[in-house]
Amino acid sequence: MTYACPHCRQPGIAAVAKRWSSRETPAACGRCGKLSHVLASTSSGIGVAGLLIIVLSGIAAAAWDMAPLLLLGVGLAVANNFRAWRRARLWPISKESADSAKKAGWFVLGLLALFGLGS
Repeated sequence: MTYACPHCRQPGIAAVAKRWSSRETPAACGRCGKLSHVLASTSSGIGVAGLLIIVLSGIAAAAWDMAPLLLLGVGLAVANNFRAWRRARLWPISKESADSAKKAGWFVLGLLALFGLGS
């Protein structure tokens, strides 16, 4: 499955590339070669929604002593994940912005490592 590129509006973004895209690692369009990404808030929200569905179904399964509720919750979380990623919007990003985001990410990671070593 491919998704429409926000630059050329042609189906040139692979599903896997869309799922793993971020500001630091944007997806490249197979047609025009330009870059795009899913917002971090959207991708994080998809993960949190899945986790919330599983936790709530686990609590319900324990409260009512019905283990199949947990399996139902896992199934709902997986279905929601596929639906949400299909609907997630791709945003255009320039090569320069992606490179800056990658540098900033490495800088933050370096700071975290430095503080981790110091404590």
